[in-house]
Amino acid sequence: MALTIEYETAYGITCEYAHCVVVDTTCNKKIEYSVVDGEDVETKTYPINFNGKIYANETAYSDGASPVGGFNGHFELDDAGAKTQYNIVKQCYNHLKTVDGFTEGVDC
Repeated sequence: MALTIEYETAYGITCEYAHCVVVDTTCNKKIEYSVVDGEDVETKTYPINFNGKIYANETAYSDGASPVGGFNGHFELDDAGAKTQYNIVKQCYNHLKTVDGFTEGVDC
């Protein structure tokens, strides 16, 4: 999985087909306890953190060239019950497509 975007490097070079790849992700289980209407309530959440690299294009990525940029993000795991709910990497890309600069990203 990856995203293709138009990306301008810190040096002002525009990469029309930049290749964005999630390179690592972590998931933690967080449990919080509270009292609601006299009842003990346990709430579980799964915060996700991820990092990625941006390459000039898919060929640069495939050839092992150095990345021209990077990105990171965080969100809560969607455990709503869909078949792919636990595909953390896919959820990273879905979240990334909601972030400025990546909203026009195309899956590749």
